[in-house]
Parts: sequence; structure tokens; C-alpha cells
Amino acid sequence: MITLETRCRSGHYLAAVVPMMGKELRTEYRVLVFRQGHEVYQETEETLEEAIRSAGAYLDWHKEQDFDS
Repeated sequence: MITLETRCRSGHYLAAVVPMMGKELRTEYRVLVFRQGHEVYQETEETLEEAIRSAGAYLDWHKEQDFDS
């Protein structure tokens, strides 16, 4: 499992990238993002790189939203 986190005005976000056995015995990666302990985002990606990029993009988007408001 890989974790990423960010703190911004809208809250503390923690993203987890978790490997899961997918179809045809392939590993897929579940991206879960939590805000103050509550799940706010979930996505499944085919590669680890895509999953990390997806988690990072979600966290970056929230940081940018806080600066814009």
C-alpha cells in the first residue's frame, strides 16, 4: 500500500493506493481518498503508475480549489 496526504483549508486528505487481484489474475490498483476519516473518492486503475497519478491529481485538485476560493 502506498499513501499520499495533503492538508489544506478544506481539510486533511489521505489517499491510499492498494493492490487488488483483478480479473484474469491481474493486479489492479484501488485508489481510495479519505477526508477527515470519511471516504470521498474511489477509483480502480490498471497500473501502479496510473493509480499514483490519479491519487496525486485528486489531492492537487483540492489544494488548487482552496487557493482559488
